Amino acid sequence: IEQISLNVDLDITELRSFEDLKNGVNKSSFDLMIISTDQGRYRFSSIRQFIKEAKIMSLVLFIMEVEAGASSFFEESIEKKHYFIEKPFKIALLNKKISTIFAKISNLDDVTHKIGPFIFFPLKKVIMLDEKIKVELTGKEVDLLKCLISSAGEAVDKDKLLKQVWNYSSDVTTHTLETHIYRLRQKLEVDPSIPRLIISQGGGFSIRTL
Repeated sequence: IEQISLNVDLDITELRSFEDLKNGVNKSSFDLMIISTDQGRYRFSSIRQFIKEAKIMSLVLFIMEVEAGASSFFEESIEKKHYFIEKPFKIALLNKKISTIFAKISNLDDVTHKIGPFIFFPLKKVIMLDEKIKVELTGKEVDLLKCLISSAGEAVDKDKLLKQVWNYSSDVTTHTLETHIYRLRQKLEVDPSIPRLIISQGGGFSIRTL
C-alpha cells in the first residue's frame, strides 16, 4: 500500500480479510479492487463467485500464484472487469498494471452507448437522436445511465444505485433516486408513463440499450 501510494494518486482502503471485503463493499464504492488470492484460504473460484453474487461493479485486479505452465490461464480467464498479475512480481509492474487499468477507466467515458434510438455520450453529458436532437444530462443522470448500462441488461437494485451514484450520502433517499429516474424517463421515453427503455424490475431498474 505504501509503494502504491508513492506512485499513484489514489484514495486507498485496506481490507485485511475476505470477511472485511464482504463488509467493505456494502459500505463504500471502489473504482478498483485489488485482491490477493490464497489457495489455502481464499480460493479464486470462491472470491469470483462472491463478486458475482454481490453484483460488484468495480474493476478487480487479482494477485495470484499460478502453477508452472499455466500462465495462459490469465489470458483465457480475463473478463471485461477482471485483471490478473502473477506472483512474484516487481512493484514497478504492479504500478504499471494499475495505471493501465485506470487509463482504461478514463477511456470508458469516451465510448458511446446506444439506448433505444438514442446515442449516449457520457463525456459530453448528452444524448443524441438522429444527430439532430441533443438532450443535455446532469452529472447524476450520466452516472445513473452508466451504472445501468454496466449491468448488461440485468436489474440493479435501488440500494446498489444509491451506493454507486451517491455513495449513501446522508441527504439522499430513495425518493431522490426515483426523482432522477423520472427525469431521465422524461428525456428518453416517448411516453414516460409507459417506459420502454428504463424498466422497473424486481425492486430496481434495468435499461434496454438496443
